[in-house]
Amino acid sequence: MKLHQKGYLLLSLSKTDSLWDHELIQKTLNEYGESGSYREKTINVALDELSAAGLIHRVEEKLENTGHQQKLHFRYKLSDFGISRMVDSGLLINW
Repeated sequence: MKLHQKGYLLLSLSKTDSLWDHELIQKTLNEYGESGSYREKTINVALDELSAAGLIHRVEEKLENTGHQQKLHFRYKLSDFGISRMVDSGLLINW
């Protein structure tokens, strides 16, 4: 049984200083064998929820031009509160 996607996102951030949303999305899609716009948007919603809960922080943003569209990207970092909650829930051991 695989870890839920929010837990996977938190663990991915715990292993590095920070990651861009598109990096987190690609890692998660690969891990769960998923693809498509709907799944990408679902992961973006999960990142928004984790950020709103204070478990992760947006530390940088950039606007990317892709043809006729512009897309806003965020770099995320695990917060101290996020680390604490992960330790409490058993997602992180010996932090």
